[in-house]
Amino acid sequence: MFIFKNLLSKLITPLFALFIVMSSQASFAETTQANEHISFNAPWVRAMPPMVMHTAGYAEIHNASPVADKLINVWSSAITTIEIHQTKQVDGIFKMLEAENPTIPPNGKLVLQPGGYHLMMMGIKSPLIENETLVINFEFERAGVVQMNFPIRKK
Repeated sequence: MFIFKNLLSKLITPLFALFIVMSSQASFAETTQANEHISFNAPWVRAMPPMVMHTAGYAEIHNASPVADKLINVWSSAITTIEIHQTKQVDGIFKMLEAENPTIPPNGKLVLQPGGYHLMMMGIKSPLIENETLVINFEFERAGVVQMNFPIRKK
């Protein structure tokens, strides 16, 4: 009986670990499949001095689907508020205006860049350190939530 219990305890731990790994991989596969048409190119967040409580983020968001997808929410646990803004010239003056729910065209992209659409991050909870990354969540109407790591850099 002792040998059976010893053998059983040696088998249960690896089997349980295997079950956990397989379960998490199945969950990851579902997430990847649900978001397979959305991808990011060259994401980054501008590093700012520690006393500055806002910054901007940039990337190209690609939609490989033949159907448009709308960006409906963006958030990060390290930032109080993230909005999509667009720099526009209004009456000869450049202004940053909130761009509500921009649509990424079919087989197209939304370019977030200085002087155009960008992520406006307000209420930085702790200093963003150059060469580290910031996790940002993007919620799309069709693709669901896509989580991306944005490197923090000066330029």
